[in-house]
Amino acid sequence: MADSPSRTPAALVLALEALGLLALASIVALGGTDSDASRTFLLGLAGFLVLFAVLVGLAAASVLRGGRFGVGFGITWQLFQALTAASMLRGGLLTAGGIGLVLAIIAIVLLMRLVSSTPTPLDQD
Repeated sequence: MADSPSRTPAALVLALEALGLLALASIVALGGTDSDASRTFLLGLAGFLVLFAVLVGLAAASVLRGGRFGVGFGITWQLFQALTAASMLRGGLLTAGGIGLVLAIIAIVLLMRLVSSTPTPLDQD
């Protein structure tokens, strides 16, 4: 298998997203949003964000190693992220929504370039 030149950048974008999710989870858990939301809700949201940060981090590692899980999960995550970012833009959160949408577009382009370069179990060396 020829290693795709977009493998490392795709893994880096996924790793950046995982770190962003961890940072957001920290802000939410510490109540840095000055929100009226209950503490239980904020901790639950932080736990949800940590879970997905771990999954996106595992996807980044899988992409870097040439695995198939990372590409499929990464593309699915980018679609979810793009929908969320579009909702944020409609809600007036322009900076956060814009960053999320740009990252999703960059990542999905890089990941789609990997689809044809990732071996399947039926491929012969």
